[in-house]
Amino acid sequence: MKTTLIRDFIAKNKLLWCVVIMFVFCCIYNQSFLSRINVSGLFVEISYMTFLAIGMTFVILTGGIDLSVGAVAGLSTVIVAYTMKNAYLVNDSVTILLAVFLALLCCTAVGFLNGAMVTFFDLPPLIVTLSVTWIAAGVANTLVKGTPLLLAVPAFRRILMFRIMNWVPVLFILTILVLILLSYIFAKLRFGREIYAVGSSKYAAFISGMKVKNVLLRAYTLSGLFAGLTGLLIAANLSSGYASAAVDYELYTIAAVVMGGISLTGGEGKLINAFYGVIFLRLVKKIVVFTGLSKISGYMEGMIVGSILVLVLFFSFMKREEAR
Repeated sequence: MKTTLIRDFIAKNKLLWCVVIMFVFCCIYNQSFLSRINVSGLFVEISYMTFLAIGMTFVILTGGIDLSVGAVAGLSTVIVAYTMKNAYLVNDSVTILLAVFLALLCCTAVGFLNGAMVTFFDLPPLIVTLSVTWIAAGVANTLVKGTPLLLAVPAFRRILMFRIMNWVPVLFILTILVLILLSYIFAKLRFGREIYAVGSSKYAAFISGMKVKNVLLRAYTLSGLFAGLTGLLIAANLSSGYASAAVDYELYTIAAVVMGGISLTGGEGKLINAFYGVIFLRLVKKIVVFTGLSKISGYMEGMIVGSILVLVLFFSFMKREEAR
């Protein structure tokens, strides 16, 4: 009985075991991998990529796609930096709150716009979000004229990048708490069940009484919100706002989500597996650097990630064919 349970656990968490193996390899191959600076930096990278993956998961589970998240995150970094420089109010605390509010408001509005065009006008999400990518990037570049804008309020970075005993960022702990909360919502609450139902079959969800358009609209709006949150974290990490701060992150995020077993056709997958996908890709980056593959080509990481993604899609296809 115990053997069967262990076998089932391993079968259902293959990506987790891949992460564990890669982590052990990094520890053995490079003794400095577990240094304070390296571990702390890895936690920060995992945190902001996880926030982006959470938003993408909402959309992909409904059977959609959001290519604008990278540009929206970049826009968020710019709005924060621009507000701090040009709209300083009373003191640092008030200015930070204003900058955060404006960034999240604008990014959530972009997500709502994506959702409105997809749901109410029945436009293809691929084209809609690709168009919004160019618009968001254009607005961000216009505000900062294509150059990084330093944060005028250093306290913003100190707050978000605070580390417990100089090791574990508070941000990482917050990420884990958000994952636990959203995993509960997906598993137990109506909104989570509606996301899966709409992704499985929009028609079946509609005839069962669900407001399909509202579910889709919420999914894209939340994607915009989490992209905005990601931008805040990136701005704090870089101490600046930059339109290209999250360039290509949308592709990276989609890769992490798909590797986590979340179906691109919607209705299947768990949020925690998207988190494993993020960790997996960050460890791939470390291995590429440690083994010297990055010296062969600066694009080696992308080549490896792309190859792995193709294999994941291939095996998913074979699994579906066997199930028929």
